[in-house]
Amino acid sequence: MNDRFLEDLKNRVDIVEVVRKYAELKKSGKNYMCRSPFRNERTPSFCVSPDKQFWYDFGNSEGGDVISFLEKAENINFQEAVEMLSEMTGLEIPESFTQKQSKVSKEDKKDIIGLHNEANEYFHTQLKNNNKALQYLHDRGITDIVINDWKLGYGGDSKDGLTKHLLSKGFNEKLIAQSGVAFERDFGNKTMMDRFHHRVIIPIREPKKGDIIAFSGRDISGEKKVAKYINSPENPVYHKSSTLFGLDRARKEIREKDSVVLVEGNFDVISAHTSGITNAVATCGTSLTDDHLRLLKRSTTNFTLAFDTDIAGKKATLKGVEMLLKLGLNPSIVEINDAKDLDELAQKDPKKLKEIVKNAFHALEYLTDKFAQKCLDGSIKGQKRFLDSIFLFVSLVQRPIEVDHLLGYIAQKANKQKNLIEDEYKTFIKKHLSSKPKVLKKKTKTQKISREESFVGFISLFNKHLPKNVQEKAFSLLTEDKPKELLQKQIENIQFTPEEDIILKGWELSQGNMYDETENKDVIIKHFKAFAKPLQENKKRIETKNKTKEELLKALQQ
Repeated sequence: MNDRFLEDLKNRVDIVEVVRKYAELKKSGKNYMCRSPFRNERTPSFCVSPDKQFWYDFGNSEGGDVISFLEKAENINFQEAVEMLSEMTGLEIPESFTQKQSKVSKEDKKDIIGLHNEANEYFHTQLKNNNKALQYLHDRGITDIVINDWKLGYGGDSKDGLTKHLLSKGFNEKLIAQSGVAFERDFGNKTMMDRFHHRVIIPIREPKKGDIIAFSGRDISGEKKVAKYINSPENPVYHKSSTLFGLDRARKEIREKDSVVLVEGNFDVISAHTSGITNAVATCGTSLTDDHLRLLKRSTTNFTLAFDTDIAGKKATLKGVEMLLKLGLNPSIVEINDAKDLDELAQKDPKKLKEIVKNAFHALEYLTDKFAQKCLDGSIKGQKRFLDSIFLFVSLVQRPIEVDHLLGYIAQKANKQKNLIEDEYKTFIKKHLSSKPKVLKKKTKTQKISREESFVGFISLFNKHLPKNVQEKAFSLLTEDKPKELLQKQIENIQFTPEEDIILKGWELSQGNMYDETENKDVIIKHFKAFAKPLQENKKRIETKNKTKEELLKALQQ
C-alpha cells in the first residue's frame, strides 16, 4: 500500500515544475538542462526528464526522482520530502506510511497525546476556578470567548495537582515524565512535581490534526527567580526546532493568502488571530531555524516579520531577513510604533495593526532607509558604513533583477549615480565574498560520460529499435568495467540495484538530449554503427597494444 501511495504522490507532480523553483531550466531536445542547484558551475550539466520524471546531475553522477531531489535541495530526510510533496498535492499521507517511517510507535504517540488531552482538560478547569489567572488574561485583552476557543488553562496552585490527577486517570509516572508535564525532583524524596504550576497554560498543537503535543506556561506567581515563560521539553511528539505555534489554525490561511506573518510569542499569535491576522505563527521558545522556514516554504515564499521593538527583536529581524534571503524567500518587515510588541498594539488599536501588516515594507528597502538614517551624515566614512551595511544583505539576493532594483534604490538614498553604486557593489563582493569561500557553493568539474557509457545509454534507450543480438555484439566492443557490468545485466535480464538504475538512466538522458526517440529504425541503426566504429578501432588498438606487451614480456623471459 505504501508503494502505491508513493507512486500516486509522485504522479500528481511534475518534476520539471518542482525543479524550476530552484533553477532556471532551458529546453534541450525532449529534456531540460540547467546549472546544478547543488554545485557552482559554469556549464549546465543538470538534466531533467519530463518523460521519465527523473533528474540527473552529470557533474557528480547523481540522480533520482522528485522525492530525492527535494531531499537534496531542501536538506531534509525522506519523510520530510514526502510530507512536502503531500502539502503540494493535497494528498493525505496514510497512517500506515507515517507509522512505518517513524521511530516512535503509534501506541506511544497515542498515549502521550491522550495524556496531553487529559492534562489540558485539567488546566482549563483550573483556569475557570482561578480568579487571579482569569484576571491576568482579561487584563491582556483576552476574552472568555478567546479563552475557550484556544482552550487556555492554568497549571493550578498545587505543585503536584496535575500529577495526582493523571495518576487517578490511569496514566503512570513514566509516561507523565516522558510527556514533560511533570518531572521527578532530584532532591528530597524525589517525588513527581508539576512543571506548570502557577502558570497560565497555552496548548501547542501539531499542524495537521491539531493534536496537543506540548504546552507553554506563563508565570503569574510574581516570584523573581522564576522564568517568565517555560515550554514542554522535547518528547516523542514534540520537536521545538520544527514546531510553530498557531500553524494548526494558520495553515490554510497561509496558503490562501500566499503569505505568513512571523511573530515572537504565543500571545502575539493569539492577538493577531483575534485581530483578523489569521496567517500568523511563532516559534516555541527557540530562535527561528531553517527547519521552521522550510516547513512554511511548503505553503508560501512570502514572509512578513513582525517581531518586538526592543534590541532583541531588532536583532531577530535582521537575522530573519538574512535566513530568508539565503533560502531564496521574500521577506518584508512590519514597523510597530507606539507599542512594544504586536500583542500590545492589538490591544490598543487592532485596526491599525491590520493596516501596518497589510502595508509591510519590502525588507531590503526598509533596511536601506534605516541604515541611511543611521549612517549618512555627510562624511565619506558614513557613506562607506551605509554601503557596507546594506550590501551585506543585497549580496544574499539571488535574482539579478532584484539586485538591479535595489542598487538603484540605494543610489537614490545615497544621492549618487547608479553606476557608481554598481562599482562599489562589485568591489564589496570581490573583497568580502572572495575572502569567505565557505559561503559559496563548492566548484566541481563536470564528470564527462565516456564514449562507452554513452554507447550503453544509447542501446538502453533505443533497444526496441535494434536487432535482438545487438547487445551481445556491443558487449564485445566494451573495455570499461561499469558499462560492461550494466550491459551484461541487461542482456541476462538481471535486476539493477537502485544505484545502477540511476547511473543507467543518467546515461540514457545524455543520449536523449542528442537523439530523437521518435526516429525510425533505419536511422537508429545508422547511429548505432556510427557509435560502434570508433569503439571497434579502440578495441583493436588495445588488443594490439596488449599483444605487443606480451611479446616484449616473452622476449625478456628468454
